[in-house]
Amino acid sequence: MSELKAVFFDVNGTLWDNQGCARHVMDIVLPKFTPPLPEEDTDEVVRRFNAVVLELPRTQHVRERRPFSRLKRFEALLTSYGVKRRGLAQQLSHTYDSARRLVMRQFLRPAVHRVLDELGRRGLERGVIMNGAPAVQRHLIQTLALEPHMEHVVLGEIEGYSKPDVRLFKRALELAGVDADQMLYVGDSPLTDILGASRAGIPTVWFNTGRRRLPRSFPTPDFTISTLTELLDIP
Repeated sequence: MSELKAVFFDVNGTLWDNQGCARHVMDIVLPKFTPPLPEEDTDEVVRRFNAVVLELPRTQHVRERRPFSRLKRFEALLTSYGVKRRGLAQQLSHTYDSARRLVMRQFLRPAVHRVLDELGRRGLERGVIMNGAPAVQRHLIQTLALEPHMEHVVLGEIEGYSKPDVRLFKRALELAGVDADQMLYVGDSPLTDILGASRAGIPTVWFNTGRRRLPRSFPTPDFTISTLTELLDIP
């Protein structure tokens, strides 16, 4: 690897524990709506809530690349429980959004700002690559106070591609003005992060929490870390 000049990150799951945040918010929201929602383990409700992203395109017979609105996801969640109550999905969505705004920063990964500051001090370009609606993702970056630490923000919907499309990673190289072997890309998803960056020739850092196993036939990451501070020790 040539001299390192840039480090780009995934946000959801890497810099920010979005799943932990979702579980915590559901713990706040669900008791307010039980009944009519059943009393069930929060993790199971979150699993159903997340599964909607895969199920809605199939059940509605559409090809949808963008994430469905939270309202649509709550409507589908209620349907999965057989709950039919006018306006309930809207109430759930509003309550969820209010609770989420209050707790989001609590779920930043430990030492995120310190690590980003140190990378900047070392003269490295810093950036993020994100899928999803631009307004939502920019709001997320601002709410998490990541914006001052980033020279570059690459948003899939603006560029016209979504991770793991290799063109999105090549766009990051173009913006940073570096060659592929001069950048590190840090992400938690073997599919959207490690596969995409590897196809662009960018050395990868797999942020692996929970001792997950890499799926068979996927490219092996160049480095594996379980805390972001370990990133500072990569040569």
